[in-house]
Amino acid sequence: MNLTDDDLAVRELRHAVATGRPDTIAHAAMANVWPLYSSHVDELLPIVEALPSSVLERYPVLRILHRMTPVLARNVRPFKPLVHPDDARTMTPDELDILTLVQIIGFRFSGDVAAALIYARRLDSRITQTPSASRERIDGPLWYYHQQIGSTLLAAGLTSEAMRQFSISRQLGQLSQQTDAERMALSRNALAHAVRGGLDDAERALTEAHAHPRPSPPHASAILLTEQTTRALIDVERMEPGAADLVARLEPYDSIQLTWPFALLARTRFLIAHHRADEALEAIRLASDSHPDQHGSFASDVINSASIDALWAAGATTAAHRLVESSGRHGQLTHVAIIRHALLESRFDVAEQGIRRASTDHLLGPGQRAELVLLSAWLHSAATDTIDPQEARHVARLTQSRGLRRVLATLPLRVIEHIREGLSDAEAAEFETAMHGISSTDRPPNPRLTPRELRVLNSLSAMATTAEIASSLHVSPNTIKTQLRAVYRKLGCSTREDAIMIASRLHLLAVENEAT
Repeated sequence: MNLTDDDLAVRELRHAVATGRPDTIAHAAMANVWPLYSSHVDELLPIVEALPSSVLERYPVLRILHRMTPVLARNVRPFKPLVHPDDARTMTPDELDILTLVQIIGFRFSGDVAAALIYARRLDSRITQTPSASRERIDGPLWYYHQQIGSTLLAAGLTSEAMRQFSISRQLGQLSQQTDAERMALSRNALAHAVRGGLDDAERALTEAHAHPRPSPPHASAILLTEQTTRALIDVERMEPGAADLVARLEPYDSIQLTWPFALLARTRFLIAHHRADEALEAIRLASDSHPDQHGSFASDVINSASIDALWAAGATTAAHRLVESSGRHGQLTHVAIIRHALLESRFDVAEQGIRRASTDHLLGPGQRAELVLLSAWLHSAATDTIDPQEARHVARLTQSRGLRRVLATLPLRVIEHIREGLSDAEAAEFETAMHGISSTDRPPNPRLTPRELRVLNSLSAMATTAEIASSLHVSPNTIKTQLRAVYRKLGCSTREDAIMIASRLHLLAVENEAT
């Protein structure tokens, strides 16, 4: 099997095509599949897709290259290539490596992540235990083996193990002649960091990835969608102003790419954080209906956790409770959603047990551990109507990281107030600065004031009379009175004192320059 000679591969393929015999063509394509896919994919794919189905059935490695295979595998015709043990014994180590790689991808296409994970571990074991000369060559496919093992671990939600595989793939990619190898490893590693809440690490990996050349056709879609999804996850967690545009450009619900559940995670987190729970439920339904059930996968974890959060936020508390009660074995995201749901229902014993159990997981990422700290503060606030000053300071330190802004928005207002009460004046001031612009999910969105209304609102605390405000803004007192009535109506109050207090709580004071 030729795994390294591009020129030989394309010569043999063209010679086989010239014979016009499908079996000869399939044999030549199979014998040279890796260099053909890496360097001549535009020539290879039409040739493979022109082969009769009866021929492709005997060549699962070629079948997976057919562009209809991943589409049909989702709902119509699952692609789960198997091989008889007697046939496997006649294969060379290289042929078995490639076949196992195809089994990994095929079972993933078909939604069977658990089986794909078995084949991924089998390939990893073969790499370490079964010698093969081609794996020792820097121009061989070893980097891609580790890439697909890592991607399968990622699809199973095993981010820590996945990052180890991506690290190996990147190191091999630095030696490889394949221009996409390092960028692909960096992009997937960035995605794993983002899921774990290591947003600074994710951003650094993205920056490094973007320093590499634009990816070539075989891997362009996988790389670019991974980077796009990672960027969206980072900005959603930080609640950046541009997050809405990034979410709008995410891959569609029915995407066949490995990244679809990560895109769904970014999309639902954004929608719930912006009080659009009904839209989040619709996004979950569309994505779930477009893919086969994936029990034990990261996709099922995203669907279950987002459903619990969105149902509660939409007011469907009974449905949310039923989903929590029916959740059997679940992933880390669902576990946190169940803890949050227990807190919302004041089932503090359930929440405490969940937090304690989750905290023992030594593979949690930095953002995941920080979220447990916030949930613990919520538990203490709700159960004792106070927060210990030491815990308040710990939470306040965590808020200095912009990567927790979305999670902070999930805390009830009373928890935020307890944190503030446990801080010194200087610490409280820093906490207020860090919390600026964060709207708790149990509070309606800030009222939309016009720039002129904001100017009037900001003048209330500094000037005693309507005439003084009018003079400072160079308008008539009647205009100020009209604008004040609009401000009071939008804030839901009727006095100057109440307007100033509400505006301070909603961080509306001294922001008129931002609104213009």
